[in-house]
Amino acid sequence: MRSLRARMLLVIGSCIALCWALVLALAVTYTTRGEGFAWDNDLRNIGNRILHSMPPGLSTLDAVKPAVFPPDDKPSYDSDTSFQVWSKRTRLVVRAPDAPLTPLRPDFVDGVSTTLIDGQEWRVYSVTDSSGTIHAQVGNLRSTIDAEIRLKVLTVLGISTLLLLLGGALMAWAVQRALRPVVGIGASLRSREKFDLTPLPLQQLPAELHPLVNSFNHLLHQVGQAVQGERRFIDDAAHELRTPLSALQAQAQVALRASTMAEKDAALTKLLAVAQRSTRLSEQLLDLARLDAGAHLAHAAQADLSELTVHVVREFDVVAEQQRRNLIIAAAPCQIACDIDEIGILLRNLIDNALRFAPPGGRVRIACGELEVEEMATRQSYLEVADDGPGVPEAERTLIFNRFHRIEGNRGRGSGIGLSLVAGIARLHGASIATGAGLDGRGFCVRVVFPAP
Repeated sequence: MRSLRARMLLVIGSCIALCWALVLALAVTYTTRGEGFAWDNDLRNIGNRILHSMPPGLSTLDAVKPAVFPPDDKPSYDSDTSFQVWSKRTRLVVRAPDAPLTPLRPDFVDGVSTTLIDGQEWRVYSVTDSSGTIHAQVGNLRSTIDAEIRLKVLTVLGISTLLLLLGGALMAWAVQRALRPVVGIGASLRSREKFDLTPLPLQQLPAELHPLVNSFNHLLHQVGQAVQGERRFIDDAAHELRTPLSALQAQAQVALRASTMAEKDAALTKLLAVAQRSTRLSEQLLDLARLDAGAHLAHAAQADLSELTVHVVREFDVVAEQQRRNLIIAAAPCQIACDIDEIGILLRNLIDNALRFAPPGGRVRIACGELEVEEMATRQSYLEVADDGPGVPEAERTLIFNRFHRIEGNRGRGSGIGLSLVAGIARLHGASIATGAGLDGRGFCVRVVFPAP
């Protein structure tokens, strides 16, 4: 049962049924015992009063005949109690009109007991005077007592049932009223415009639902931030792609208008460079989109960082030779838990960034290994890329890891995406990034330190 309303109503109904059964048991038990005691007490009081009302010398009198009433003046009795007065256990002196002629209690023992007369049960109280000659016996038919008890039990049960049903109806109404704001919020959400991520109101909701709604509002806030991030990403990506696409078109037009092969070759060379930059930008944008979508660490495994470093650096041998840069590898064996594809993306972006900023004839050093961490008494693997280019001002070293951020004066050298990818991949791997001066006190250095195994 998934409905909260149904669960609450089921609990309320179960409680009402349990209370009804408890009331029934208590009513039957209390009424049966209490009424039986009350009837016996009434018989005892009536028997004692009858005995004390008998005149002296009653034992010498003949049986008293009941009074004779006119046919239209027959007396009515409000009580079903019958009584007898016996003299010396043998002679019935006085009796009620509806009392049997045989003793209500044949053994004439004092006290309350149940007897059977003419197939009917009687509840009888017998009492004897101090001389032992006069016996008063008072009794009621057991069927009369049982009927009275049943009537009282049914009355109590009927009143209790009515009150329980009324209480159940009030509780069901309270549940319905308490859940009405939840239904209203659901209707409000369904009627909202697309991408309306306004937080849900809490004023009308029960306090018990506030944590749930607060969590939902937090989720709405995160979704809103994600949507805004996607919008900014699309705007920035469109802006970044507009420039190389315009450049491609311009260089193609120059090549078409070229009058000599030398001019055409120069235009095609520039066209190829712009195409390569556009390809690199498209790859970075795809990597960034995949990173934002959460498609990371899908194939995390132990890997030797030195082997991965050597493999990726070899991809840049031709590019570095064409750009007249020198690649230096200092790789020592070290193990990390990672997604190999993502660490490859991280390393490629660091090397590409260093090659673009290193001067002709400059150097780019790629190193990896292990560091001793004294305060943690452990060793951590690191990856480091350093160049001897113009470097990065200290005030800019934290900003360059933001998306589409460029250092003033270097607008034409990169898209501002590569280092943001590095920061995102490092964050997903629990790694930290440190920056500093590059080779020989010049240039720029980025060190990624991975957590200890």
